[in-house]
Amino acid sequence: MNLRHLNLKYALVNIGFMLLVSGSLGFAYNYLSQSGFDDGTIGTTMSLISLIGVFVGPAAADLVDRSRRITQKMFVIASMVVCAAFSAILLVIPKGSFLILPVIVIAFMCSTVGMPLLNGMAFIYEKSGGVINYGLCRGLGSAAYAVGSNVVGRLWGAIGRNTLPIWVVLMAVLTIVAMELMPAAPKEGGEGKEGAASESISILQFFARYKKVTIVVVSLVLMYFCHFIIQNYMAKIIAVFQLKGVEEIQGNALFIAAILELPTMFGFSLLMKRFDIKQILVVASIFYSIKHVVVLLANSVPMFYAAMALQMLSYAAITPAVVYFANECVAEADRNKGQAVFATASTVGGLLASFLGGWLFQFFSVRLVLTVGVIASIAGTILMVVGTKGVGSAKRSVSVRM
Repeated sequence: MNLRHLNLKYALVNIGFMLLVSGSLGFAYNYLSQSGFDDGTIGTTMSLISLIGVFVGPAAADLVDRSRRITQKMFVIASMVVCAAFSAILLVIPKGSFLILPVIVIAFMCSTVGMPLLNGMAFIYEKSGGVINYGLCRGLGSAAYAVGSNVVGRLWGAIGRNTLPIWVVLMAVLTIVAMELMPAAPKEGGEGKEGAASESISILQFFARYKKVTIVVVSLVLMYFCHFIIQNYMAKIIAVFQLKGVEEIQGNALFIAAILELPTMFGFSLLMKRFDIKQILVVASIFYSIKHVVVLLANSVPMFYAAMALQMLSYAAITPAVVYFANECVAEADRNKGQAVFATASTVGGLLASFLGGWLFQFFSVRLVLTVGVIASIAGTILMVVGTKGVGSAKRSVSVRM
């Protein structure tokens, strides 16, 4: 396996992946709204994206764990091919056609389903003698998300709703090219993989074996619920205090949030030297709820931007911390499933936010819906404090450099 320039290649994959997600996740509501669908239909559609991801993500990890031939690299590339193909179809479907809905569900589900496998690859390369600066690579991904969000927001004014499928197709192709540069991550367990594959546990068995992590997963679901209400319906929230230039303001807000993630992610190694992963998760969760409260109270563009700046102390710390926590609290043979389960917390939170948010926005005010989200976020933070105390001290058996 050629491990030369591995860090650069992994960074390029993260950049391509996050450029893609900046469109598919950041502007899905805008696209569907301007395609003529109401909030309830949009919420149901976006929830289906998450719901299918709940099953496909862990199933993909299970498939890779059990198979002797299918690798993380192969699955991620395949998902990008499907994403690009279905996004291209959106360009020829007439505005208002209900055919848009199943096509966008498949395309945007495939845009994110490979993320836990991509995270897991970092630890496998490190174990094989490679060097992955995960914080730097993930931070560059956040920078790409920031730039992508800003660019998409500005292009929207010139091109309109077709900005989204064009952007997603181009970024999916870029991610495929970057993935092709990566060496195939070896199956964990080396020559003993055949036996390991036969012992691979199911998702239900995973939860039965790792009962103590369940409360942490639930806490993440609740916080992500509020996060995705804000993320998915940002255009609606901004329209409460600013009616003109919504997409540009949204692009700016996403840019601020993502660019301010960089100091935290780049400096995550310093945080790990001074604090335990569980402590980082607790503090980041507290700031997550503070951010959500500020969004609820925001009555101007500057105040909304200030709320987005709190991403630096919340989401930016939780994202790498969860990857490490998942790696530390499960056995090596179950690592792909561990990453998938924790990634599924985000998916389930997005599912609930999309479905409940869409229907709540149909009948209630933006402030009331945000209040429901904030209550869930605070409950999640409390559960994080309780849950991390119930998990045994983690061993850093694999040291992916930050």
